[in-house]
Amino acid sequence: MNIAIIVSVFFTVFLVMLAVGGGKKEDDITSRLDFSSKTDSAKPKLQIGKIIIGGLTSRISVLKYTWLVKYREGVRGKLNQAGNPAELSPDGFITLVFVSIIGVILLEILFLKKINIVAFGIFGFIGYLLPNASLKNMITKRHHSILRELPNILDLLTLSMEAGIDFNAAVNKVISKSEKSPLADELLLMQQGLRLGQSRKESMSEMSKRVSLEALTSVISAIIQADNLGASLGPVLRVQSEQMRIERFQLAEKLAHQAPVKMLFPLMFFIFPSIVIMLFGPLALKFMEGVFEGIF
Repeated sequence: MNIAIIVSVFFTVFLVMLAVGGGKKEDDITSRLDFSSKTDSAKPKLQIGKIIIGGLTSRISVLKYTWLVKYREGVRGKLNQAGNPAELSPDGFITLVFVSIIGVILLEILFLKKINIVAFGIFGFIGYLLPNASLKNMITKRHHSILRELPNILDLLTLSMEAGIDFNAAVNKVISKSEKSPLADELLLMQQGLRLGQSRKESMSEMSKRVSLEALTSVISAIIQADNLGASLGPVLRVQSEQMRIERFQLAEKLAHQAPVKMLFPLMFFIFPSIVIMLFGPLALKFMEGVFEGIF
């Protein structure tokens, strides 16, 4: 137990020293000014957390290992696919992964009271999986949300363009009329790219790369191709809308077919044992009662 406490204290002090030493001077001055302007008792705790995470992030950002550069690029793409709700940089997410690994290992030391290289590896891998699994889950939910919204958005764009509005104005109208959603956010980013001087092809291609959803990529490719050929976008959008509805229906069928398989585990290990106990428990008790009466 004493060794566990020593190791825990060592890692804690190491993380704090690394974080505080890694921050930039300007960030420290800004954080102190912000800290002095806050009177809420909860704000200092949040500020300390930001200083630690920010310091670790600044340390990680200067590392240029080949494997880390590749991992950083992969993380950037995944954060874009998830919409990056926490506004994390790739280095910020890597910092969270690092903290998660150390945190899970420390919990293993404190609660299981064992220091084992194999256990360190297993629990460290669990700590690595936690933020990555959370990010993957966010990507899946966002993709499903975009896939549900896409046919309706295409219908609105089609109606607007058939009413005589050009494509950019139709997109702006759809954004203004739509509730806040992942697809509306992506359309807004696309329009911001157009205002910054990008062509329609460039801004839509960037949106396709950010989202990385096959259905949306297919729609964007059709729009870009029609735009290059000078064809009217209204009929193209209508055809794509019908195609998206077919794909959405196929996805619903696929999920419905997967439901029995997903229900198999809880049925076998939770529901069936309860039913068996309810049905045969009283019979077993009466049988045992009769056996004991016969013996005694």
